[in-house]
Amino acid sequence: MNNKKTHQPRKEPINKFQKRQLLRSGLTRHAMTIKEANSVKSTIYDLPEKAIEETRQVLVYHIKERLKQHSKHVGNVHIMVNCTESQFFGVFKGHIHNYYPRTGNYKCIFKGVDSYSTLSHILGDDNCGAKYFLQHQKTFVLTYQLPSNPSNHPDPLQKSCLYQESDPLQEPDPLQELHLCQEPDPLQEPDPLQDQTLMHAARKQRTRKPKPIQIVIGWKRKSKSDVRNIVYSSGFAFINFTISRTKVVDNLY
Repeated sequence: MNNKKTHQPRKEPINKFQKRQLLRSGLTRHAMTIKEANSVKSTIYDLPEKAIEETRQVLVYHIKERLKQHSKHVGNVHIMVNCTESQFFGVFKGHIHNYYPRTGNYKCIFKGVDSYSTLSHILGDDNCGAKYFLQHQKTFVLTYQLPSNPSNHPDPLQKSCLYQESDPLQEPDPLQELHLCQEPDPLQEPDPLQDQTLMHAARKQRTRKPKPIQIVIGWKRKSKSDVRNIVYSSGFAFINFTISRTKVVDNLY
């Protein structure tokens, strides 16, 4: 029996020059991908500016319709709007991140501190992602969230899908609080299977990373057919974003 170990060739570490070369080539490929995504395709036709403006207004309408006053409406939202490829390209040309030739789908990603101002400029509406209500309440599209700092006190009125809190305008349920504070029975033997399940769930929750705060807007074509294989299709613009709530304090001075 041969117990000799086969020695694998040792890989040479990458030096700083090679790292710069790889970074430069990666940036070049990324720039070429964005340039290709924003190039005019043969399936796109020119639209008058009035038609593009009407498409912007339709998108703003559907976004603001999902901004509700109650806290149960906060969190992740998915919207689909009938839209042709030419309409979508006319609105978002220059801001498209990905184009998939096989399916013909487009995708735009807006994230960071300037994402809301960029999207407002594209849609031509400074209030495209905000709606105001009575009692100084505001529901808005969450585009950026500061890194959590334990030394700072969180805003109890801030709502998001990552940190879901109870509605401050709603009275707490005393029966629910009693159930949460209830201690286990010391005379009852613990269930080892239940302990393993709880440990597995806790471990999975620790390793789960929070979803990034961003707005994803894209376009895709959906096709369907009937029993006679008669195909019909339509294009749709889809928008994925996160809804949050806060209270607005007007400065009277």
